[in-house]
Amino acid sequence: MEIGKNRTGIVLTITVLWVLITICGWTGRWFEGLLMGVLLMLLHMIMGAAQNGKLDKKLFMYPLLTWFVVWIAGFFFAKYYSDLFLNMAPTFKILGFHPSFAAIILAYWIGGVLTLTLGLVKFDSLWLSDENWDAFKQKMDQLNQKEGAHE
Repeated sequence: MEIGKNRTGIVLTITVLWVLITICGWTGRWFEGLLMGVLLMLLHMIMGAAQNGKLDKKLFMYPLLTWFVVWIAGFFFAKYYSDLFLNMAPTFKILGFHPSFAAIILAYWIGGVLTLTLGLVKFDSLWLSDENWDAFKQKMDQLNQKEGAHE
């Protein structure tokens, strides 16, 4: 996927999302803000995982897009069960938790962290190959040498 051409659009979208999330917080629209926050994180991950302006489609599909879907589903289930059992005890529990909290634990913590960890381990060369890391270190050394020359 070509990210380089869309970089400005992605940065502008991130900026708009921050503003909208803030407005949602001010107006009590927490769920909409929460969903926009997940999109915001996905855009940051896309920008961070892109190498030379390109994001490998395999890396995008798994773990990034999969993580996004898992979190969105988890938050929808959390809201559903929270609304369902509003002002009352739930009629069942999941792993001993209120169903809304169980959705957060399973999707947000376990599902999200596990998805990203396994995906980034599986595709480590797609998001940070040894060659790219060495090139980055060399570039930083060159920048540090230039900065030292200007002092």
